[in-house]
Amino acid sequence: MNNQFSVIIKRYLVAAIIAILGIVMIVIGLQTEQDSLFLMSAVNLLIGGVLALLFSAGILGRNIVLGIGVICIVATLFMWNQSIKAVQNTIKHEKAYAKSELLYQYTLTQIRDIQRAYRVKNGVYAPNFDALKEFFENDKVQKIESVGSVPSRKLTTKERDVLYDDKRALDQNMTEQEAAKLVYMGNPTNSADLANFKRDTVMVNYKDEYLSSRTRQRLRETLNLGAFDINELRYIPMTNPKEEWTIETRDEVVYLADTIPTVHVYGKQAIPRFEGGERKIVGFGNLNTNSDKGTWE
Repeated sequence: MNNQFSVIIKRYLVAAIIAILGIVMIVIGLQTEQDSLFLMSAVNLLIGGVLALLFSAGILGRNIVLGIGVICIVATLFMWNQSIKAVQNTIKHEKAYAKSELLYQYTLTQIRDIQRAYRVKNGVYAPNFDALKEFFENDKVQKIESVGSVPSRKLTTKERDVLYDDKRALDQNMTEQEAAKLVYMGNPTNSADLANFKRDTVMVNYKDEYLSSRTRQRLRETLNLGAFDINELRYIPMTNPKEEWTIETRDEVVYLADTIPTVHVYGKQAIPRFEGGERKIVGFGNLNTNSDKGTWE
């Protein structure tokens, strides 16, 4: 009797342990939301244990067991290949999302810069990209031409008398405005440290001023962008087919007892945060307040 029991244990114990381990792994995989490869491995383990039990009991022949085993191996290899592709696609998606995020933030920032300059010049925001492009290409803006620095000293008595009709105390250093007035008056006191000082307001082409900015040039270099083209700002980066940003403006909005122009530029990001997810709305501005803050800020 003991020998018979021992034979049964040897024949079925290992197969039973394998089957039970497969069941435990399936339960754990479902509860912890493991990936398909983990679950496939657990199922294969269960199938292997069950086949071993059936083979040991003489219910299944060797060839059938081998055939089912081959099928399980092929299925596992297929799932392994699919898992690798899924990981690669996820990595590719995350890289594309990160790139699209940088590009749409860059594009919206440049649109906002030009819109701000347009408002300073015209008192309102550009209602569309055609107006924005026309301003960029052909309009002029004021620029302070700055040469030299303000002397780090107090006004002399002669300089004070030239600038003011009173005998105010000379206990503060000269301001930039005072230096500019003295130079504008022809430096009547012949102060040597004002000889090379200059503050003039000049009109310059906005396009030249914009393109000459080293900060903007370095930013484009960082993003591996080529020569600037105003037309590229019209489109949401990495959309295919190309989608345009939407511009909405209001010229007279009552806000905090004042009347102000407002702007809202927005569109859908080219690539969603997660694979298969929805593309969120990104942009800057608010039609009801004076804020032109971006959604990414």
